[in-house]
Amino acid sequence: MATEKVLKGRKGGSSSSRTPTEQPDDLQSVAKAKILVALGEGEFAGQLTGKDIYLDGTALQNPDGSQNFSGVTWEFRAGTQAQNYIQGIPGTENEISVGTEVSSTTAWTRTFTNTQLSAVRLRLKWPSLFKQENDGDLVGYSINYAIDLQTDGGAWQTVLNTSVTGKTTSGYERSHRIDLPQAGSTWTIRLRKITADANSAKIGDTMTLQSFTEVIDAKLRYPNTALLYIEFDSSQFNGSIPQISCEPRGRVIRVPDNYDPETRTYFGTWTGAFKWAWTDNPAWIFYDLVVSDRFGLGHRLSAANIDKWTLYQVAQYCDQRVPDGKGGSGTEPRYTCNVYIQDRNDAYTVLRDFAAIFRGMTYWGGNQIVALADMPRDVDYSYTRANVIDGRFTYSSSTTKSRYTTALVSWSDPDNAYADAMEPVFEQALVARYGFNQLEMTAIGCTRQSEANRKGRWGILTNNKDRVVSFDVGLDGNIPQPGYIIAVADELLSGKVMGGRISEVNGRVIRLDRVPDATAGDRLILNLPSGASQSRTIQAVNGESVTVTTTYSETPQPEAVWLVESNEL
Repeated sequence: MATEKVLKGRKGGSSSSRTPTEQPDDLQSVAKAKILVALGEGEFAGQLTGKDIYLDGTALQNPDGSQNFSGVTWEFRAGTQAQNYIQGIPGTENEISVGTEVSSTTAWTRTFTNTQLSAVRLRLKWPSLFKQENDGDLVGYSINYAIDLQTDGGAWQTVLNTSVTGKTTSGYERSHRIDLPQAGSTWTIRLRKITADANSAKIGDTMTLQSFTEVIDAKLRYPNTALLYIEFDSSQFNGSIPQISCEPRGRVIRVPDNYDPETRTYFGTWTGAFKWAWTDNPAWIFYDLVVSDRFGLGHRLSAANIDKWTLYQVAQYCDQRVPDGKGGSGTEPRYTCNVYIQDRNDAYTVLRDFAAIFRGMTYWGGNQIVALADMPRDVDYSYTRANVIDGRFTYSSSTTKSRYTTALVSWSDPDNAYADAMEPVFEQALVARYGFNQLEMTAIGCTRQSEANRKGRWGILTNNKDRVVSFDVGLDGNIPQPGYIIAVADELLSGKVMGGRISEVNGRVIRLDRVPDATAGDRLILNLPSGASQSRTIQAVNGESVTVTTTYSETPQPEAVWLVESNEL
């Protein structure tokens, strides 16, 4: 008999697949950056505006008044003796970046030796915090951690035991302030991650210490220091601290009481008295460096130790209007100084660098600091074969290889955040004669392209005037000081009788020791009893007798040196 087998089956029923869900991020950090910047020694002139303060090179405020950043607050202190403290920062804070990961097996520790500290603030960050369930859902996660404190090497004490719970995929930050007890020498802080590391791609539990901040609680006014306090949301800068810069006018300094620094004009006769005002005239900034006792030489020198009268002439030369190099009839002051001193240096080096701004030189003479500039001035003393030992002048000059024909001048460009810019200068006639030989120079305190160009051209042209004359003299060699202008009359070079000594003086008639090669209209220069040289226009020449148009300010003495200055030479 055949056996029948019954086959049974069931058709598959319909069912829908489950889509994993993601819990919304519920950890949102807002990290506020509070920064106090010491701008410099006060008192600063004027005030700052949002247009003068920059974060990463971008001004807080546009020229039309619109804001480039939201939630930024700031305060400015000019650096007066009686200024108020800034309430946004009740103490001093020094934030130090760390950026290290803290795991359950490796804690972070740090020892602090500054016993003036009041607290330490730790800034923690979780780049992501989540857990992926087996069904694919993305949910929050929890991490326990603790902060321990050890004082003077004693036992560890847990000062904080807490946790972070929630979900974030874009990063979350929080800060903890750890108040420090009295200590004899040190504190040590330890940050521990208690929850074991998951070591799984399904769990985001990385924990990092971004930075720690040393805090000293005090209502500090910082007298005589200009301050800028600024507070902003660091999320606008991806959690980092931007570069902070500003454009204040700078220090209020001593200027002559007959000087208007805004119009750069001098009124009447200066009595030697000063007033306080802002200026960018390099001569008066030089004076301020010498007499200021907080950062200059004022604790070693007094105002009597600087020749302010010569500096007054230099300052007037700096303020003279010259073409601005833009074409047309525009003019600008010859020299200005806009510089930020940030490093200590030898005093003489600093003064020399600042004197270079007005093409000057400095030296110590007669118990004074003297600053002179390369500028037009009358002859200070005269030399001829008559007052030179053996009547001998020796001439020399440099080789063609040392003749500069071009210059490359470094200056600070205000249109590019005061970054260094290079200004090339060429003298085509010299290039054609000597070839290409470049002079590289730095224009300290220069923020104008036109001024940088003038400095480079001065460097080229003065280098080209390289004839040097050497001669030996007697005691009168002590009369001309460094930087003085001397006149040299060498008849062996000129081929004419241009110098000698006086035989007799009768009013405006000067009898010489020889017949000069001079005509009416030339100038007779005499060394006067005071040691100064003075020039007068020649009215007539009659043999050895020369008549000048006006008498000299002092009566010339017999045997005094004379020389003739002529446009025909």
